[in-house]
Amino acid sequence: MSAYDGIRPEGFLLLAQNRFEDSKEFYEAHKEEIKRLVITPLGQIAEALAGDFSRLDPQMLLIPGRIVSRVRRDTRFTKEKHIYRDNVWITFSRKGEGPMVWPCMWFEILPAESVWTAGVCVYDNQPAYIRFLRARMAGEPEEFLRAAQRALDAGASLQTDAYKKDTTGEAPPPLRPYLNAKGWWLKYISRELAPLAEETFPETLRGIYAAYAPMYRYLLAAAEEYLAD
Repeated sequence: MSAYDGIRPEGFLLLAQNRFEDSKEFYEAHKEEIKRLVITPLGQIAEALAGDFSRLDPQMLLIPGRIVSRVRRDTRFTKEKHIYRDNVWITFSRKGEGPMVWPCMWFEILPAESVWTAGVCVYDNQPAYIRFLRARMAGEPEEFLRAAQRALDAGASLQTDAYKKDTTGEAPPPLRPYLNAKGWWLKYISRELAPLAEETFPETLRGIYAAYAPMYRYLLAAAEEYLAD
């Protein structure tokens, strides 16, 4: 396993302070400390899990410098004009041209909420693709529901952006929340921050992502089928 230095409370506090100060001067003065306390350990997590993910999907992008989030925000297309963020994440997905319908797994730390999350979902909830995916799930629900149950049994919870009107018809009850959603996420949420500092934390994530693997494979096959049409 790759070395992991751990992410400790001082890292969370520094991210929060940098977000509060929201100045280039403060960030430049503390950039190397932010990198040491937070960004480098995130890269170490990505490296520790790279072998697992490359076996799951050989086309997944796994270069730490491209999948670990930046602290500085892109404010060009948002009303929220804070320059810096206090949440940081790793995104495990394919990249490329065209519609981003590939599945995604992620790890995120949210210091303001004192939580970390690890999840699996569709990367971008494009309406045309979601309609295709809903039809695929409804036509043969067994494989999808088995994959979803693996994630739920590992401690994930289902979160959805649901339609106001139920459109699921006679679908099996366990499938209805997924069908009646513009988008959905299976997400493990923990308020236990101490484990992030432990050397074994990447192994904790490895177990979670192993439980997500059937769902990732299901969504990957669906995306490939959709793009092949």
